[in-house]
Amino acid sequence: MKRWAAGLMLAVTLAGTVAAPVQAQPFGLFFGDERSDFYPERLSCLTDYQIRQAIADLGYHDIYLNVAMDKRIQVRATQGEWVYLIEFNYCSARIESQKRLRPAG
Repeated sequence: MKRWAAGLMLAVTLAGTVAAPVQAQPFGLFFGDERSDFYPERLSCLTDYQIRQAIADLGYHDIYLNVAMDKRIQVRATQGEWVYLIEFNYCSARIESQKRLRPAG
């Protein structure tokens, strides 16, 4: 009888331990659902030269690197008749945003 009671207590304890992490998660919080989660990062981030080459491959010229901040760098570059301010993620190698600054000239 003592073994049966000890086995029952062990089963209840294990069941409570297994359920705890699921209950600890807040309702409605999901990971992997943000837009940036679908662009995996490279194993190593790009160098300044590689950043310039990646931006040039997208059709920009007169490329100037401005401020690096948390896997992103501001780039000023010209495409067509406009100068753009580009926020470039140098670990996923993609443009996150661009803003038209002024006419080139």
